[in-house]
Amino acid sequence: MEKLVIIGIGGHANSVIDSIKQNSEYEIVGYVDKEMKETIYNFEYLGSDDNLETIYKKGVKNAFICIGFLGDNDLRNKIYDNLISIGYNVPTIIDKTAILADNCKIGEGTFVGKGSIINSNANIGKMCIINTGAIVEHDCFIGDYSHIAISTCLCGGVKVGKNSFIGANSTIIQCIHIGNNVTIGAGMTIISDISDNKRITLNSIKK
Repeated sequence: MEKLVIIGIGGHANSVIDSIKQNSEYEIVGYVDKEMKETIYNFEYLGSDDNLETIYKKGVKNAFICIGFLGDNDLRNKIYDNLISIGYNVPTIIDKTAILADNCKIGEGTFVGKGSIINSNANIGKMCIINTGAIVEHDCFIGDYSHIAISTCLCGGVKVGKNSFIGANSTIIQCIHIGNNVTIGAGMTIISDISDNKRITLNSIKK
C-alpha cells in the first residue's frame, strides 16, 4: 500500500479515514493539524502544516485534506495549493458503499461518502465533498471545492458552481443552476436558479 498523510483531524476526518481503511489502498502514516488532538484512531501526530515538505521528503507522496466546510473554502484551497506545490498526489477517496455510474467523472481530492449515488454522466470537480447518502443524478455538474451535504438530492441536469455548499437533506429540482460561492441551508427545496454569492436559508426566505 502507498503511504498517505491526513490533513486535519476531526469528525469529517473520521468518516474519510474509515473509507480509506476499508478500501485498503493507502496506509495512513499519521496526521497533521495545528495541534495534537485526541482521536478515535491511534495515528501519529506529525506536526503542523509546516512539516508537510519534510514528510514528503521522507517518502509519503499522498495526502488527503479532511477539513470539512467551515463557512468558506479558503483554508481548503490554500492547503491544496500548498500540497500540489510540494509535489503531493491528492487522491480521490470513494467509500466502497457508494454507487457510481461507469461514465461519471470525479476530480482529484474529492471525497464520496457512504451510500452516495452518482449517476450517469455526472461530472464532479476537484476537492469536493459528496457526503453520506447524497444523490447526484444524471448529467449534473458540480464545480471545484463544493460540498453536497448528507442526504441531499440533486435531480438531473443540476449545475453547481465552485465553492458552494448545499445543506443536509436539501433538494435541487432538475436543471437548476446554482452559482459560485452559494450557501444553501439544510432542508431547502430549490426550484429556481441562484446567482453567485447568495446565502439561502429558511430564515432568509421568511424575512
